[in-house]
Amino acid sequence: MQRRGRTSERSLLLIIEDDAGVLESLSDLLAARFDVLGAADAGLGLELAREHGPDLILLDRFLPSGDGLTVLESLQHDSRTESTPVIFLTGDADEATLERCLEKGAVDFIHKPASARELMARIDRALRQSEQQRRLQILAQTDALTGLANFRALSVRLEEELRRAQRYGYSLSVVVIDLDHLKAINDGMGHDVGNQAILALAEQLKGNLRESDFAARFGGDEFIALLPHQTAMEAAVFAERIRAGLRSVGVQKGDGRPASFGLSVSVGIADHTLESPRDDAETLMKAADAALYEAKREGRDRVVVFGRPALSPPAHQH
Repeated sequence: MQRRGRTSERSLLLIIEDDAGVLESLSDLLAARFDVLGAADAGLGLELAREHGPDLILLDRFLPSGDGLTVLESLQHDSRTESTPVIFLTGDADEATLERCLEKGAVDFIHKPASARELMARIDRALRQSEQQRRLQILAQTDALTGLANFRALSVRLEEELRRAQRYGYSLSVVVIDLDHLKAINDGMGHDVGNQAILALAEQLKGNLRESDFAARFGGDEFIALLPHQTAMEAAVFAERIRAGLRSVGVQKGDGRPASFGLSVSVGIADHTLESPRDDAETLMKAADAALYEAKREGRDRVVVFGRPALSPPAHQH
């Protein structure tokens, strides 16, 4: 195995090739422009791919320890590597074989031996295409106004986070945050002022998230945060910081004068724990939604944990 690893902001390539001479020559050639990892068999190659998340994989079509197409399928069935572009290295000129590689999801193939110029050109093209796809995917999963994730991204992340929490036995909290009276703000002062209010809440969320947390805009006035390793009562502390912080934010009317109201949120929280496990994401979300409904029923501007009484209402409301 050759293992040079990621040492900079350069793209990281993984070469899975059983011929030691080919592996060494490719590594030496590519190391001038890329960070390079090398593996001589399928098992190690898959391990390195999952551990390091390379930007591109050069994969030998035929490996003693496993067919290259089988390796490609394993990569595609793992969330850590499913979007990693793969270029096949092959000495087979049979068109049917090459078509099969592309049909299975490889982005390109290179005949061995290839010239350095051709190799670099094909790698550069694959990396450009991958980056374009990555940016499009980010745009498709991002709320345009706030820059937070959107409903589509939330649905995927919630399923992933709950599976991890179930597998490794830790807590996961879902925090549903509703911006109070947004319709009245929009109707009475215009959507520009309403957007100010939405952005203010989004900034409060971003400022209180840990690196492992995730937040999304679920709808017009609703936001959701996923807090791994947090019980519902711990998440309530997070929610209270956001509620209190938002109250200090001023909103301006269209003429630049300050609005006569403060901003507030209603929050519902539910969790998955070892003591109170949730079978699926839908059940967890329904519990958080029920807590949010209770917060609104009790008068808004408060935090409710599912199955517990509402926290004391604030002294001042608008």
